[in-house]
Amino acid sequence: MTPKKTTSGKWHLTLYVGKDEDGKEVYKSITAESKAECTRKAKEVKRAGVTALIRPKNADLRRVCDAVDKYIGLCKVLSPTTISGYEKMRRTAFPHLMEVPVADLTRDLVQQAINTETYREGRRGRISAKTVINEWGLIASALYHEEGLKFDVRLPRVQKTLKEYPDPAEVMQAVIGTEIELPCLLALWLSFSMSEIRGLKFSDIKGDTITINRVLVDVGTLPTVKDTAKTDARIRRHRLPPYLLDLIAEADHGQEFIVTYNHGQIYDRFMDICRAHGWELTFHDLRHLNASVMLALGVPDKYAMERGGWSTPHVMRTVYQHTFSQKRVQVDNAIDRYFADILTIQPNKKPNTRPKPIDISMEVRGSNPLRSTMNENDDRPK
Repeated sequence: MTPKKTTSGKWHLTLYVGKDEDGKEVYKSITAESKAECTRKAKEVKRAGVTALIRPKNADLRRVCDAVDKYIGLCKVLSPTTISGYEKMRRTAFPHLMEVPVADLTRDLVQQAINTETYREGRRGRISAKTVINEWGLIASALYHEEGLKFDVRLPRVQKTLKEYPDPAEVMQAVIGTEIELPCLLALWLSFSMSEIRGLKFSDIKGDTITINRVLVDVGTLPTVKDTAKTDARIRRHRLPPYLLDLIAEADHGQEFIVTYNHGQIYDRFMDICRAHGWELTFHDLRHLNASVMLALGVPDKYAMERGGWSTPHVMRTVYQHTFSQKRVQVDNAIDRYFADILTIQPNKKPNTRPKPIDISMEVRGSNPLRSTMNENDDRPK
């Protein structure tokens, strides 16, 4: 009854507890954080005479993590970021279940593991219900694909949360003049995501337009270029307003990519700005602010989704063939005029120098300032 340390750092042993009525040997799988804890649990099982899971001595003792490893190995055709996400879940998810032999799994055991995982603490506090659902999705797929097992379990429910966003004008003024002004405005003004911004090259600019042809993401610790975005809708073209063209002109043209900061550098600097202003925002929330601006300006859904790269059943993907229709130009003009007014410059005039942040009260068509409350779980404009 000697526990063995697993690759995940936990301690595991399979305890023989006796024979059943048919003379078959009965074993109990025990996993714990430490060797001493594993031994203590084994002694309690022996002392209490707990009825263990019944299986023959020569039963298949492949663990859940073995099934997950094999499944990930067969998914190499997926994107590097997807594989990286799977590997991260393999390392951190369901520590109470990963080392359990597949032969020991029951619905109750699996449900208890889900209940325990729901309260697991991550680096930033308790993990979210969405994380638990994604983790179980990987394990369930592996068990079904490799072992033909399927469990009817209850997963935590993702709660709708409302998030109050600051005035877009305040955010814009806060980032102007900072070293991350360009990536922030590409997100706030043009609704580009972090990976899209990092993937932009100077060669993507033709005249006053820029095209998203790729994304740059981190796979583990290595930056990796992907030639395709998450969905077809994310591959799109935007007109660059003069102010952003000026910022790009000032960037280091000796580099291939327009923005050379990595994900952590952009995110950390943006979080410093948010903390200084008391905002609970993420960099991705800049896309939500852009969506609220389009909503306040009355931009039709068709063009709002086209600009933001949102794909829904209500908009045909072929709409991207008509990016620069007359109506789209009017939409671009309205949005550029909105942001240019914050800068107190005209959208079709190039300023000689970039203005410093100014104190401005923003109103749209006589309405109240754009202080939008949106569902942070939904990446689409409402």
